[in-house]
Amino acid sequence: MQQPVSEEAIIRFAEFELALKSGELRRNGDVIRLQPQPFKVLVFLASHAGQTVTRQELQQAVWEAETFVDFEHGLNFCIKQIRNALGDDAQSPRVIETLPRRGYRFIAEVEELNGSSSIEPERESANPTEKPARPRSSAMIAALIGLIVAAGLIAAYFAWRSTREVAAPQSKVMIAVLPFENLSGDPAEDYFSDGMTEEMIARLGQLQPKSLGVIARTSAMTYKGANKDIARIGRELGVGYVVEGSVRRAEDRVRITAQLIQVSDQTHRWSDSYDRSTGDALRVQRQVADQIATALAIELLADKKKEAEGSTSAEAVDAYLRGRYLWNKGDRESVSRSVEYFNQAIERDSNYVGAWAGLADSYRLLGMNYAMLPAEAYPKAIAAASRAVELNPANADALVSLGTIKFRYEWKWDEAEQYFRRAVEINPNFGMAHHDYAWFLVAMQRFDEGIEHMKQAQRLDPLSPLANSDVGWVYLMARRYDEAIEQINRTLELEPAFGSALACLERAYTLSGRPREALETLLKETGDTGRISTRDADPSQTMNSLYRKRLERRLDAIKKVRTSSYSMATTCAAAGDRDQTITWLERAFSERDPMLVQARTDPAFDALRSDERFVTVIKRIGFVR
Repeated sequence: MQQPVSEEAIIRFAEFELALKSGELRRNGDVIRLQPQPFKVLVFLASHAGQTVTRQELQQAVWEAETFVDFEHGLNFCIKQIRNALGDDAQSPRVIETLPRRGYRFIAEVEELNGSSSIEPERESANPTEKPARPRSSAMIAALIGLIVAAGLIAAYFAWRSTREVAAPQSKVMIAVLPFENLSGDPAEDYFSDGMTEEMIARLGQLQPKSLGVIARTSAMTYKGANKDIARIGRELGVGYVVEGSVRRAEDRVRITAQLIQVSDQTHRWSDSYDRSTGDALRVQRQVADQIATALAIELLADKKKEAEGSTSAEAVDAYLRGRYLWNKGDRESVSRSVEYFNQAIERDSNYVGAWAGLADSYRLLGMNYAMLPAEAYPKAIAAASRAVELNPANADALVSLGTIKFRYEWKWDEAEQYFRRAVEINPNFGMAHHDYAWFLVAMQRFDEGIEHMKQAQRLDPLSPLANSDVGWVYLMARRYDEAIEQINRTLELEPAFGSALACLERAYTLSGRPREALETLLKETGDTGRISTRDADPSQTMNSLYRKRLERRLDAIKKVRTSSYSMATTCAAAGDRDQTITWLERAFSERDPMLVQARTDPAFDALRSDERFVTVIKRIGFVR
């Protein structure tokens, strides 16, 4: 019969202690910060020392009966946090061993205090059918798992549940379109297969948005060339269905194949192939999308206006797809080249709505990254987006462009929101609409709404580093620094060297009064980790020195490469140069820098809130102080 277990029980391993009642991890008496969910994972592993614990067992025991779209990322995050807290190394573990494709094993020697004897780690039996004998003390510790919540963690647990990032319960069918495979044998034809993928995502997203959710392009394209099984992809993206396809193009003919796969049992629900001239490519997309919708028993929208999206000109379609291919790369040179192809498409078909919308996207991105001055780029973006909306008032892409222009360039808040709301209403699955609308709401100091729309953009594009990083940024703008840190740490699981995420994390640590963590992050961001010791240096002093050096480098670089005046102002503010900060903000105003609309809410300028020069800039934008 199992002995009664004290609520004061403590599990000890190496130099660490797990205090179950208080929910604390201690090292030589000092408390080490560990969030409730990683703590629960650590207790479960320690209570099963020596045994293989599968990811499924952890999900059932620690995540209970809840269903998480992001369980895999959540568990990876917990294990990383545990290893950081313990100073453990995944490559040379001394506490937790990763068993590829199986799970984890706690390999440190464990003992339970309160007079119990040491617990030797259990070893798996050589006979797979023989269940290892379980030491009595280990069984007692396992029984403590149920006491964690009841004996002191319940408050922390529910506080954590109220703030963590979990995808909203799915009330709609979720589907992912995997990158169409280029079977032409020519890498130069990738633009066509990638464009086919994007068009398929766009078509599916417009079919029945209230019933069908479609994973955005950025997340889908991470699987290009990846050798992953459908079940794993379904788990990672949280979808019930996957579309696979291929494109074989030769001269003026194209063969497109597509199949719909149900993730749960990997059965093929539908498949078909099409042989057409390249001029019919987008029409084929509509046919394939309609077939998939039928297979999913979704009622199609009878919106005839969408027929104007395509073109009957093969040359126009080809130029459009080449333009989108370049635009999606995002760098200045590629986006500049995309303008040429969108213009070619328009020359061949002046009523090609998609090409006009693409041209607007290109010009507003060129103005955003200062490849062109905003005063040069945004009027061209307005003209192109207005033409797209004139041809089709329900084009969500062009409506987002107009909303962004009204918001970031013309400073017409009411008109901007009307365009954003209309775009979201027309296509709730359009991640960019939620993303850009979120930044508008943050600038209007409507933080809760902004965070929700940014999180929706993230749900629609769950593997996009930008979508994940920007959730952290809006938390930071709302002064919710702990949530920003938690979100960015998850983002860095996806992309450890993502610059935007590191910059946000460094800012959040600084603003929350954690200078040493801020310094460590700043060194990772700048690549100076091998030159400065974070243990010996005064973190605040070292950071001030690094900020000044960064300002000097940027002032030198701006002589060669045009950059955002607003961005320069934030660099000056970090370096503590108030006068230069105001100078660059005034220059941002004269240039109508699209980032300037963030100044009212950006914590970077909190030290200047009472400076009349700063107040004047804010009022000239059109904000009431």
